Amino acid sequence: MSYDIAVFDATAAPMDEEQFVIWFEQQGAHEDDPDEGTIALRNWFADFSSRYPALNGPYADEDDGDTTYHFGKTITIAQCPDDKPEKAADTGRQLAAKQGVGFYNENSGEERLFFPKGGS
Repeated sequence: MSYDIAVFDATAAPMDEEQFVIWFEQQGAHEDDPDEGTIALRNWFADFSSRYPALNGPYADEDDGDTTYHFGKTITIAQCPDDKPEKAADTGRQLAAKQGVGFYNENSGEERLFFPKGGS
C-alpha cells in the first residue's frame, strides 16, 4: 500500500478544485526521471527525496528507497509508504510552499489543494 501525494506547476493548473481534479486526471506522469518536469518540480523532488528516498528511476536508492515517483511536465507524484502518511503529506506541502509549486493530497478531506502565492 502507498499514500499518494502530488505537486504541480501552479501556473499551469486551474485554482477551482473541481476544474483542478479534471486537469489533474489529464496530466501524464509516466516517466521515472525528474528531469521531465520544471526546475521548481525538480527542486521539490531533490528536497523531498532526501527524506523519502526514491525506489525507482535514476536516483533510486537500493538500500533505503521507499517511495515511488512518477514525473510529467507539470506534475510529480510521490507514492509514499503508508506507515506515516500525515508526516509525508506535511513535509510535501511545506516543501511545495518553499519551492513555489502547488500541492495536492487527494487522500485528505480538508486542505487537499494548495497553491503558492502567485499561483494561477
